[in-house]
Formats: sequence, C-alpha cells, structure tokens
Amino acid sequence: MSVRIYPPEAGELNPNYWIDPRFIYKNLERFFEEARVCGLFKDANDANGIAINLLAVEPNGLVLKAIPTDDGASPSLMHRYTLVTFVDGGKVQFEIPIAMTVIQRRKGFRTPGPGNFDRDFKLLIYFSQGKEMIAQVVDISEDGLQLDLRLNATEMSVGTIWSGCSFERLKVRSEPFDLVIRNTRPSAESSRIRVGCQLVNPTQLNRNQFESTRNAIHSARLQRHLKFWFQHVSWYS
Repeated sequence: MSVRIYPPEAGELNPNYWIDPRFIYKNLERFFEEARVCGLFKDANDANGIAINLLAVEPNGLVLKAIPTDDGASPSLMHRYTLVTFVDGGKVQFEIPIAMTVIQRRKGFRTPGPGNFDRDFKLLIYFSQGKEMIAQVVDISEDGLQLDLRLNATEMSVGTIWSGCSFERLKVRSEPFDLVIRNTRPSAESSRIRVGCQLVNPTQLNRNQFESTRNAIHSARLQRHLKFWFQHVSWYS
C-alpha cells in the first residue's frame, strides 16, 4: 500500500513548540480523534520510515497498526521511534518507546467506535425488571467490545452476563446478543468505568452484524467519512 509519510525535523526543536506534559494526553486525543496515517522514523536521517495507522489514544498507550509494504510484508516494530504526522495546526512529532504501543488482546482486529462523530450510536443493555442502560462503544472487534459506562450504574464484576443487548441508532436496533464481562478498568473520567465484554454463544447473524459494524466504522474512519459510517452497516436501514 503506497502512502506518503514525512520525516521528523532535524536538530533541536524550539521549546516554544513543545506541549506542556500536563496536556499531552488531551492533545493526543484531539489530534487523533480520527484515525491518521503516520510515519515512524528511527531518526531524522531515516529516509524510509514505517507507515502506520494510529487508530486510538488510550490512557496507557497508543493503538496502532503497521501498514503493509508494497510487497505485502508487515513491518516489525523493534526500536524507539519518532512519530510524525500532520494535523490542522501543522506538523506533530514525538518520540515513542515500543512500550507505549498497545498490544491487541482481542481475537481479530478491533476499531474505535465513532465517538463524538455519532452520538446517536449506542449499546443498549437490558435487565429483567424491564429497565435498560445505555453504554458508549469505545471499540469493537468481531467477537467483543469495550464499553464506557457510569461507575456503579449496575453490577459490573468479571463474569457477569448481560442478556439481550443490542446496538441502536435512532430507534433502529440490531439482533439481540448476550455479553459476558471479561475485564474492567478506570475510564478517563473518574465517574465512569471501561468494561471489556465478549459475545456469549453468538448466532451467525450476531457475528455477521458485529463484523459489519466494525468494518463499517473502520472503513468510514479511513475515508474520513466517520459521520456517515452507518450507511454501510448490515443491521441499519
């Protein structure tokens, strides 16, 4: 895949261009609210670099995926790199150790949800009392997802099963599916929590709709049409 990447600036940068360490995370979230093609370079003399898609910014690292070279090979990430990309405000570069990359533990590729680009997309969790809870989809893979929920809104211990969940957008819903909680961790906001879930005994339709949702979001992000990702998802019409 041929993409254009740009090397880092040589020499010492003017300190006026540095970002205050206190605001690095928030700036990275803003810079990479949409997935971007970036370059990883060993130093300013590295003429080739490695092209990557930076998919998401998380509190403990970056979610990135190397773009295969023209011959189909997948580059390995084995060094300390300088990441370089362009945003609306200009050129951004910073050093990342290999420890900052986030290893994807889920089966298959996962992609971040549409986030602020589509606030109408949500996951509905149903309870036996006839009540429902709305969750934000942080990311999704072919057999699970990560949710952002209000802390203590319900029982969220590992192993808890939520039955009859569904994706929803403007009253249109997917086929119901069951989820089991596999892990929990703090959210970026102290009043919320991140919950990792996996499909339980999914039907083939469940699997197809998960894969369709993930692929539609990912494709729309790469094409910079994230606001309209739902136009190509199987369960939305």
